Amino acid sequence: MTEGKGSSIRWGGMVAGLAVGVFAPLALFGQVCLGSPNGPGQYSITADANITSGSNDFGLGVEANFPGPLGARAGVSVDDFDDDDRRTRFEGRLSYDIRSGPGINICPVGGADFSRRTQDSLSQNELRIPLALSIGGRIDAGDGIRLVPSARAGFAHWRFSGDGFDTTQTENSVFAIAGATLALDDVHFRAEVGVDSFDDEPFYRFQVGYRR
Repeated sequence: MTEGKGSSIRWGGMVAGLAVGVFAPLALFGQVCLGSPNGPGQYSITADANITSGSNDFGLGVEANFPGPLGARAGVSVDDFDDDDRRTRFEGRLSYDIRSGPGINICPVGGADFSRRTQDSLSQNELRIPLALSIGGRIDAGDGIRLVPSARAGFAHWRFSGDGFDTTQTENSVFAIAGATLALDDVHFRAEVGVDSFDDEPFYRFQVGYRR
């Protein structure tokens, strides 16, 4: 009976050791909640394309994974409808990895998007403040190849002002986004799809990044 117990303990220890060996390194990458392959202390420069039913915009961004649980992103993009109609958008995101499970990163994610659209002599300002819960993981396939799936869902508060509004107007919505990143050494490719109850139309995001 004692020998059986000892054997069970040894097998349990081997399984636990294997699990730690496989999953422990994954928990060190805090920015996977945003779909980024960055490791601690790394940053990426990205080129982004955002495709929606009403417009498309293209821009540049910087994503950083600070030592510890904090990740961040900042970006700017422009949608040039035509010579007299243009929208410029600034975005920022912060994620905080609470590491609630081995091999899985769970983070609250917050931020803000500010857009300004000018048409002829009129202008409109749009502020969107999202707050979400995100989950991500990191799969190392070897030879510098990594897959980073992620998904997040939450709500957003919208504020509209400008020449077309007598007073500031507000709206609230819920949204969900899912995607994956393929990292090849220092270069990565990301694709995301999402939906927001504000307009009920799916939107898409594509990204190419260079990691340092």
